Amino acid sequence: MSCPLCFETSFVAIGEKNGYKLVICSSCDFIYVNPMPTTTQLEDVYKDYRQTKRYLKKLRKKIFTSTFKLKRLKRHQKTSGKDFLDVGCSIGATVEAAHRLGYQSMGIDLDKPVITRAQKMFPHNEFKSITTNSLVKMGRTFDFIYCAEVIEHVPDPCQFMTSLIELMNKSALLYLTTPDAGHRRVPQDFVSWNRVTPPEHIGYFNRKTMDMIIQKHGLKVIKFYWSHRANLRVLCYKP
Repeated sequence: MSCPLCFETSFVAIGEKNGYKLVICSSCDFIYVNPMPTTTQLEDVYKDYRQTKRYLKKLRKKIFTSTFKLKRLKRHQKTSGKDFLDVGCSIGATVEAAHRLGYQSMGIDLDKPVITRAQKMFPHNEFKSITTNSLVKMGRTFDFIYCAEVIEHVPDPCQFMTSLIELMNKSALLYLTTPDAGHRRVPQDFVSWNRVTPPEHIGYFNRKTMDMIIQKHGLKVIKFYWSHRANLRVLCYKP
């Protein structure tokens, strides 16, 4: 298959993990699983997602840290809009944090049981088990979209970014995070890295490829945040 980011067909195989082959694009250096998992395989990954129990144990701490983080990020918001969306919201900690900061908060996730639980825990927020594409079809738009550790899970990152942009109002903020394949902490033997977990993580960005997909979709970078961990964190907006 061609590169999901630049669509070039030339690549170099770099190894195999969990029965999935990983390659690096010869043109843009994007690392991805080739071939991509089937829809059924991806659906199985997110049925009663294994990370949910860990998130529940740290729920109060996650709400606290998310509130602190959102306070810093919202300083860059160019409008007074209050519609907030967390894509891949899990148990809803960041959705609740945004609510406490005065936003009309919504969270979406493919894990139906966790969405049901989040809605019961935080009934004043809105939760749905749908994709960004489905939300676009509903005509919803937002002033601040939070998307942490999601883009590495999707088989078509360009289409995913397009859907995020369609959900953004003019001047809306988008905060994206993903594992950083170019970080100094990533081992030389890439497939041995603990963040390489196909079919869960199937696309691996570095600073160059993240900047590439952002510019390709017409967004403007406000700031790339430094991280001592192997994480990319970027805040951008829709001009």
